[in-house]
Amino acid sequence: MTKFQSYFNIELRIGEFCMKKFLITLSVLLVGLGASAEFVELETNVNMANFWDKNGKDVQKITEVGSRIINANQLDKHVAIVRKRNLNTINAEAHYLDKTVYVYTGILPYFDNDDECAYVLSHEIAHCLDYYDGPLKVISMTFNGKEYETKADLVGIDLMAKAGYNPIAAITTTKKISGEYVLGNWIFFSHPKASVRMMNMYKYIYKKYPSYLNSEMAHNINYQNFTYSCEKEINEFKRNEKNRATKIEDL
Repeated sequence: MTKFQSYFNIELRIGEFCMKKFLITLSVLLVGLGASAEFVELETNVNMANFWDKNGKDVQKITEVGSRIINANQLDKHVAIVRKRNLNTINAEAHYLDKTVYVYTGILPYFDNDDECAYVLSHEIAHCLDYYDGPLKVISMTFNGKEYETKADLVGIDLMAKAGYNPIAAITTTKKISGEYVLGNWIFFSHPKASVRMMNMYKYIYKKYPSYLNSEMAHNINYQNFTYSCEKEINEFKRNEKNRATKIEDL
């Protein structure tokens, strides 16, 4: 074999290798395009008859519950309610600049019923209503976080109850998603401890919506868990209420 033939064979092998590599790459691309085409076809198989089933059951539910709360209370301030896709955030929040309630998808699995969804929305709507009072109110809310969180809890209970939702859900939801913060009693901490919030809710419901304490939701496992964990505080509150009622009768 001559040197020329040797070089030629080497170049031929290199050419065959490059051709095989090209064909393999082309095959992979074609397969990928085929898979992408199938995916697009599945995703575009949506019409208005099945849109909610395929893309937005959670959006539909949040919109329905929020609209019911706003309409039942005949709110004269605009509040938008938007689902925000973020599974890692178990939260909902009210924004001052646009008076919008944002509900993160991470909190949705913790709603066992419409009442619990209604509590979270009502709480944030209450914040938005305060935001309409202007920058000075926002500054006050910033430096008195616990006070305004408590206010939003109680105003939220009024909003949801007027819309026909069970206010016991405020306690069951808080029991599931709110923590017993170590710094909950610190003056600059924005949220009260969960136990404090739930007791404030319980006292408010006891005085203003007592019939709900005998409703079916009072048998909810999370509500029962609250009564066990706060049994001492509940009994003390009831004794004080009974004594107060006795003093009034004696007058």
